Amino acid sequence: MGLFLSLSGVIDASEKEVHTALSDFARSQSGGFELAEGTTDDPNIGVITRGGKNTTVLYPDGFFEWDDASQYISAQLNRPVFSFHIHDGDLWMFILFQNGKEVGQFNPLPEYWEELFTDEKLRWQGDAALIAELVPGVSADAIARYFVEWDPEQEEELRAYPDDDFAICDCWQMCDFMKRIGLEYPMGHDESIVGDTFRFWTSGFALLPSDPKARPPNQKKPWWKLW
Repeated sequence: MGLFLSLSGVIDASEKEVHTALSDFARSQSGGFELAEGTTDDPNIGVITRGGKNTTVLYPDGFFEWDDASQYISAQLNRPVFSFHIHDGDLWMFILFQNGKEVGQFNPLPEYWEELFTDEKLRWQGDAALIAELVPGVSADAIARYFVEWDPEQEEELRAYPDDDFAICDCWQMCDFMKRIGLEYPMGHDESIVGDTFRFWTSGFALLPSDPKARPPNQKKPWWKLW
């Protein structure tokens, strides 16, 4: 199985504000949120970190409602929130919420799951001008080159911007994009944790024992994570 990651990127919000919103979301889903020591290999452990005026949340592995959580945080805090996802190491994507409403989205492989009508495909092309309007200090020119459709057959290693760490068609390009809009990825290159760890669970994402041998059978997974 490839790499799966989910994050919320909250614009112009403190860690404390995001703590409160995440806690409220968890309680609304019959769950809980608490700061707790651990690593990302532990069940239910995520990471939250502040970068400038913005805050990033890396959700625990196996939590699938990242869009719902991001939308909730956006509605609670009246802030723009990016819901990021790396899917099976093949692509990175996001949905952008403003005041709890979906206002933008991007996927470099829009027909990854199925063929789309032209209008639906265009919805996933990204809007640099919209992001520049919603994120203070970001210009459209500084991010527009990320919003291209990938060619999986491309062999030449090209970067959206010369100083990027990752190439087009590399799912980790997400980190370059995050950096340009002022969001810190909460893990270092050596996989060290950057920020605070938390324990998080909901009715659909059970609180599991730390010992893998003591865990109950796997929770039901979405169809797209079964291959």
